[in-house]
Amino acid sequence: MKNIIKLIMTFFILTASFSSFALTEQSYIDWSKGKIYSVISVRTEYNYNFPHNRLLQTEAAREKAKVNYFRILSDINISQSVPLMDYISENPVRDSALLTLIDEANLESIEYPDLSTVRLSYSINLYGDNSVANIIMAQEGFYTEELHQYEGFHFKSDYSGIIIDARGVLKSFGGHDVTVQPSMFVSVIDDDGHQVFNQYNVDANVIRRQGMVQYSYNINGDLTDRIGSNPYRMVAYGTGDDVGSVLVITTPDAKRILASSATRDSIRNGRVAIIIDR
Repeated sequence: MKNIIKLIMTFFILTASFSSFALTEQSYIDWSKGKIYSVISVRTEYNYNFPHNRLLQTEAAREKAKVNYFRILSDINISQSVPLMDYISENPVRDSALLTLIDEANLESIEYPDLSTVRLSYSINLYGDNSVANIIMAQEGFYTEELHQYEGFHFKSDYSGIIIDARGVLKSFGGHDVTVQPSMFVSVIDDDGHQVFNQYNVDANVIRRQGMVQYSYNINGDLTDRIGSNPYRMVAYGTGDDVGSVLVITTPDAKRILASSATRDSIRNGRVAIIIDR
């Protein structure tokens, strides 16, 4: 946390050193691509000191992009309404690793919309070797539990993956209206409240490499690369929390996806897609 405060102070010291420019931002998370974008536009007053300020504004934009990431990450839950930043700041190793990740953010593009404006777009990865997921998984000692079928239920269901349609407004167990917000980890339960699967049923290396699930904004999108050509499709009809990191499916659906070892292996390998509203 001290590193975060130091970074924010650096930005304000830098921007206070000259006043002839304005900052605007457009930052967002693309869960379908697994990237977090921080886009900063800086406009400099065109005067006798313009060349000098033009150089300064680019550095100011870069520092602002870093500060933005802490705000963006504060909006992400790791699981069941636990904020990602709270989890990371509990451990100084994770905290330092996050600062390094942000400091090394990839410059996606630099544009000049007009003579006085520079727009810089930076990105960091949610998943992969150098990513938010890698920071989480490196310190956690994750294990993978075997999934088991419902007792007495036998059904041939060799599905290549599963698709959960979680669009629209769902009711939580507490009676609240919930629009599903993506989380790093997801739990799926049946309508009796029994656990169907969660992050401990998915291989840790899969989570680190590509995420526990694939979020998509398009019900008709091509998800074959992630879930294969023969997925089982179902609809989530409720949530177990107020952000949608716990999804409720029907017990018949739960029984069907756990009925065969092939489909259970699909879950273990992260071949799960969740369709949400943008």
